[in-house]
Amino acid sequence: MGADRKAEDIERGMDRVVREIRALGPCLEGSLKENAKARYVKRDGTVSEYPTAPILQYRAGPKTRGYRRIPLDRVAEVRGLLENGRRYRELASRYERLSAGLALRFKKKA
Repeated sequence: MGADRKAEDIERGMDRVVREIRALGPCLEGSLKENAKARYVKRDGTVSEYPTAPILQYRAGPKTRGYRRIPLDRVAEVRGLLENGRRYRELASRYERLSAGLALRFKKKA
C-alpha cells in the first residue's frame, strides 16, 4: 500500500513538472556577452576600442553553437529568454530524477 502511494506521489510530481515546463513559453540556452569591444588602429599607430552590441551565444544543435549580435533595446527580452532556458534545464533535471526514482522502485515480494 505504501509503495503504491509513493509511486503516485512521484507521478504527481512528474505531472507538476510537465505543467511548469509548458507554462514557461519560449526559452533559449546560452549566454550573453555584454562587454564586447571592437578595436581599431589609428593612423598614428595607437589602438582604440569602442563598445559593440552584446553577443548572444546560443545552442544551435547538438555540439554546435550559434552567435548573434543583439540590439541594445532587445537585451532585456533576451535575458528573460535565457532565464526561461535556465529554469527549463532545472525542471528537466528534476523530471529525470523523478522518472529514475519511479523506474527503480522495486516492490517487495509477499
